[in-house]
Amino acid sequence: MFIELDVQGGVPIHEQIAQQIIAGIASGSLKPSKPLPSAKRLASDLRIKSQIVHKAYQGLLAEGFLQERYDGRTGLLVTSAEEMPRVTEAFLDRLQQQLRVLAGEARARGMTESEFSKVCVRIYRSDLARMGDALE
Repeated sequence: MFIELDVQGGVPIHEQIAQQIIAGIASGSLKPSKPLPSAKRLASDLRIKSQIVHKAYQGLLAEGFLQERYDGRTGLLVTSAEEMPRVTEAFLDRLQQQLRVLAGEARARGMTESEFSKVCVRIYRSDLARMGDALE
């Protein structure tokens, strides 16, 4: 699994890891029931502390994107499509809050509603697939 981190950016590393795993699930490059590397192994590959990966994994477990293995071995699996989390009020609130900030900046920069919408659609259709493909 390949994850690209931006250590100079403003997004915490555990959130970057979680976002890229979710993108991999969304794009289909991380398949349901596919085991993820241990936190220790992924941390070693990324050259970060295992607690950071563990925090990302715990958040994804709590949200329902990952589940614990029940096949006699330890580890985490990508949740099946039937059990994948659905849109919740909390998610919609977070989505609207983030888009509101970006829409305000876009408007202040002179971007039209149509231009803003096109960027959103392009990201939804292509960037997530590209981001998820990088995980393989």
